Amino acid sequence: IPDSVTLIEEDAFNSCSSLTIIIIGNAVTSIGEEAFEDCSSLSSVTIPNSVITIGEEAFEDCDNLTNVNIGNSVRSIGNLAFAGSGLTSIVIPDSVISIGSEAFARCTSLTSITIPDSVTYIGYSAFWNCDKLTSITMPDGVTSIAGGTFFSCNNLTSITIPDTVTSIAESVFDDCS
Repeated sequence: IPDSVTLIEEDAFNSCSSLTIIIIGNAVTSIGEEAFEDCSSLSSVTIPNSVITIGEEAFEDCDNLTNVNIGNSVRSIGNLAFAGSGLTSIVIPDSVISIGSEAFARCTSLTSITIPDSVTYIGYSAFWNCDKLTSITMPDGVTSIAGGTFFSCNNLTSITIPDTVTSIAESVFDDCS
């Protein structure tokens, strides 16, 4: 996507099943809702430092998406942004302050996620059904853990909860055998 583009609109590339790699230009500030949803062959995305917002469902159900590099200006990751993708690991940059509801839900290959202390909000069911996630450290900025956050994370064996957390909602660890 060339540097002349500043916004990737809602549904711009939705269901482009032959799209395999995306390099987003350095002028894009926002990736719209469902922009790349259901791009089943998409395997790699580079999100530049210019992007501030990753919209809801932006990369949902991109089954083969295993590599995402998120630039260090992204402030929010929308609801369902990467849900159902093929991610195996992800590093969230220090610029991110919120992770939307179900943002990484159904990422059944996700084994590792790094969440920086800048994150203050993690939405409900953010990591629901991440079968291969074994451990996680919640960032110091989080004060509450939303309902269903780790619901059905069957291999989760270790979680570090910081002293800043004052409330843990219902069903956070349901079905974590």
